[in-house]
Amino acid sequence: MNKTIRLFLDGIGRREEYEFYLNKFQSADTACFALLVPDLESLEQGVDALAFDLHFLISLGLHPAVVLCGSDIDAKWALLARSPLFEKAEFPNLGNSKDNVPVFFQTLENSFGAGPADFQCLERMIPAIGKRVHFIRAAGGFEIDYYYTQKQNPVILTEQEQALADSAAALLAARPGTHISVTSPMNLLEEIFTVKGAGTVFRKGSVIIAPDFQALEKAKLSRLLEESFQRKPRAGALDAVTKVYLEENYRGAMLLEEQGEGLYLSKFAVGPEARGEGLAQELWNEMCRHHASFFWRSRVGNSVNQWYDRQADGHYTTSQWMIFWRGMPATSLPGLIEFCSSRPSDFE
Repeated sequence: MNKTIRLFLDGIGRREEYEFYLNKFQSADTACFALLVPDLESLEQGVDALAFDLHFLISLGLHPAVVLCGSDIDAKWALLARSPLFEKAEFPNLGNSKDNVPVFFQTLENSFGAGPADFQCLERMIPAIGKRVHFIRAAGGFEIDYYYTQKQNPVILTEQEQALADSAAALLAARPGTHISVTSPMNLLEEIFTVKGAGTVFRKGSVIIAPDFQALEKAKLSRLLEESFQRKPRAGALDAVTKVYLEENYRGAMLLEEQGEGLYLSKFAVGPEARGEGLAQELWNEMCRHHASFFWRSRVGNSVNQWYDRQADGHYTTSQWMIFWRGMPATSLPGLIEFCSSRPSDFE
């Protein structure tokens, strides 16, 4: 990666994040990196920005495709055709040049977001062409980072947003495992290369269970912790665990201990492949639903500390740790701070 490209990516997000996603996308076994579905307004307002972003993706070895659908296809193509970057294509042919972005046409009469039938062409293209779908609209994502198609969501959508959500739900049902999000032309690269993203990701929703610790598959749990923390848990580090919240396929877990100072969140682990999917928030919500008060610590400099601070009622910082608490009585703070400060590392 040359210096100019790296500097540009540094302006989008943290290096370890974009390098993780870049390696993941470059090793994917699909013809195209992603399928982009723009609405007319997004092209009217940001077609040049979109073309710049797609040209940049191609320079990274990531080859996107555009899917046009709805009754305004001709108007959309007229905007794209101003740039030589885009060329018409017919499924499954991707066109003649890897330096161009193939543009597929959906001929249904319905307009953008009018219902699941709108995107039958996408269903055919997944996974033959790509396994990622980014809807591009001028308004960008919804008011929430994750929209769950099979869980209740804390937001009321507009009619157009609900139609788009219904289409995403239909795609997820037909093609499980597809990554589907909605963002704006200006935020596309941030949505692609950062864990936090810059839009809304559509997910079916994870199954979170609370098994007895003794019933867990310890090898799978240890592998999850090692992948998440990049270090092996030391011997005996899990002996004090009394409560577990676990994604059913061991893609994420929260481990808690009953200590004299209160309930201690000792481990919060999400596997690399699940990051950016909203699993961490699902686990957190499930734990908070059952426990009003607990405390935890995180190393100083951990990128997740800003998020932790928003979830906590307060924090205390030492040279090594940021110590957080939620719902804890004031009288317990000196004890939990001492506990977290003096507790040895749980990892080798």
